[in-house]
Amino acid sequence: MGLQDRRPMESTLTPSRRSQPASSPPTSAALPLPLWGALRRNFLAIDVLILGFVAILIGWALLAQAAPGLRLYPYEARYEWAQHSPWSVIAELSVYFLVYLGAQRLGLLYHRKYFVQNRKAPRWLELCNIAYVFLPVAFIPFIFNLLGAYISGVSGVPGIQTHPGHDPAADYDRAATYWDLWLKHVDISVFGVYAPQWMRQFQRPWLTGVMMVCYLSYYVSPFVAVLPQILKRDWRIVRRVAAIYAGVLLLTYVGYIALPATGPRFEGGPAAWLPQQPGWFGAQWWATVLNNAEVIRWDAFPSGHVAVALVALVVALRYHRRVGLVYLPFVAGLVVATMYLGYHYASDVIAAFVLAGFTFVALEPAIRWWESIWQAPHPNHAGAPASNPIS
Repeated sequence: MGLQDRRPMESTLTPSRRSQPASSPPTSAALPLPLWGALRRNFLAIDVLILGFVAILIGWALLAQAAPGLRLYPYEARYEWAQHSPWSVIAELSVYFLVYLGAQRLGLLYHRKYFVQNRKAPRWLELCNIAYVFLPVAFIPFIFNLLGAYISGVSGVPGIQTHPGHDPAADYDRAATYWDLWLKHVDISVFGVYAPQWMRQFQRPWLTGVMMVCYLSYYVSPFVAVLPQILKRDWRIVRRVAAIYAGVLLLTYVGYIALPATGPRFEGGPAAWLPQQPGWFGAQWWATVLNNAEVIRWDAFPSGHVAVALVALVVALRYHRRVGLVYLPFVAGLVVATMYLGYHYASDVIAAFVLAGFTFVALEPAIRWWESIWQAPHPNHAGAPASNPIS
């Protein structure tokens, strides 16, 4: 963008003031905004997604104490092993809410008072901003680990015995649900084969190792999505990408609550789905570690691994292409690995592609609209370094 172009530029940094010159920083003398305007001015999109999701969970849990009929599914004693005290769940979610809110206020202060006006921030506030940037990376997994207790204790899990195809003599995992049998039958009806079982014929030690590496690549997806822009200190893009990433992840959590399913491992347990021959790169060891670390067992539909990795890939290709190209083969392998290793049904993977598409068709435009109330200072702004334009 040429330095002569003085049109307002979209950002997530400084409140838009169409009536003020581009070189004038925002003032507090503006007329009061409607409530939605005040919210957009004080909370970025990622804040709305995270705080809103946690607030809904807390509100639902509180209401469920007075009205048990608010459960999605009837109470099942077979899932008591996953339950916590409802009040402990509410308390933990409330702590997460307050911690994030405190970090959010400091992060927004950094942007308003220092970054936007190209002023040097105090060191402590710069560190607070970095913590705010990375907080969702740790914060959202905490919510994920609490979902098992939340689903069993608040929203409910449909018992596998309620499905017509239930076999009393079968070896079902203790977390198996109605939706596991339903999704298995959908796979067979649509594709003619049960994809996870069908893929076992292709298992080879080297291929199992490669598939496990691809599956594990999901865990670096947040860094693939935002780390290059963090290193460039392009906070506008960092905020937008973080909101997109958090949005698709939280949408998968909605799926887990609505259709709690364990995945193909519901038959015979995780051990029955380990490859018969040890895989390269410690594949067997990694499978055991992942299984032991798994707190929630109802995270099959949709495949969060596929949906989130696809979104991270598209974002990387858009904003830092070389990183995206390096990540591309891992994501391609991950799509196959989820079924090859027995973690997901084919239906989960298809739903993940749909969810990733929805993220860019609906969620991203909503994020852009929410943050369109902000605009960036022009690179020729007094005191702004012309060599570091924000556009």
